[in-house]
Amino acid sequence: MYEAGAIDGIRNRWQELRYITLPSMSNMLLFSAVMQIQSSFSVSAIAVTLAGYPSKSNAVDTIVSLMQDMATVRYELGYASAIAVVLFIMMVTTRLIVGKVLSTVQK
Repeated sequence: MYEAGAIDGIRNRWQELRYITLPSMSNMLLFSAVMQIQSSFSVSAIAVTLAGYPSKSNAVDTIVSLMQDMATVRYELGYASAIAVVLFIMMVTTRLIVGKVLSTVQK
């Protein structure tokens, strides 16, 4: 691909990166971005392991641990469901933004 690009007029490394390398890697970049977004929501397990549960004054609560607390300890299922819907909307929005950015790379 790089040889064909050189024949077509790509003259430096930046053009190779923009027109050949990034479009070739866009599917892998999208998958990696989605997996990192998903794993960022599981960071509450690390905080709970380090500080214990419940922590003093809820100092290490994250949105995910708050949702879990509302659903399993306090049985406020409507509030926990609302938090889950907001998290879902955040994840979908972030995924769409990443997809839009990566689609501009493919052009």
